[in-house]
Amino acid sequence: MNDKILILIVDDEEELLEMFKECFEMSGFRALTASSASAGLQIYKNNQEIQVIISDSEMMGMSGLDFLKNLKEIYTKIPNFYLSTGSVEKSDAAVKLLGGSGLFLKPFDIDEILFSLFVKDMAFISILY
Repeated sequence: MNDKILILIVDDEEELLEMFKECFEMSGFRALTASSASAGLQIYKNNQEIQVIISDSEMMGMSGLDFLKNLKEIYTKIPNFYLSTGSVEKSDAAVKLLGGSGLFLKPFDIDEILFSLFVKDMAFISILY
């Protein structure tokens, strides 16, 4: 078993996927990427040791909130789920109401995201695993 936290990043912008993957891996995480929510569902199905998901809110085919809803319908327990968005119409409370962990606003402050993952999620994840 690998002790590093496994993150799934879901976004339809390839450049963001690569940037996130590189940043997280340089910070000591393992990272998988998916360019759509449906691909994210398949990756999670095959890698249920994923502990954190960060998903774009607006993607073709299935939105980030619909991705979260699908995860909740299929699995009784899901990883910490963060929605990333550039829209001020999305709220942290709406994501949490659906069972997610929170919201990251674009443009990102990668240090804020890493802080959330290291400090907030590490305590929660250590309880679960």
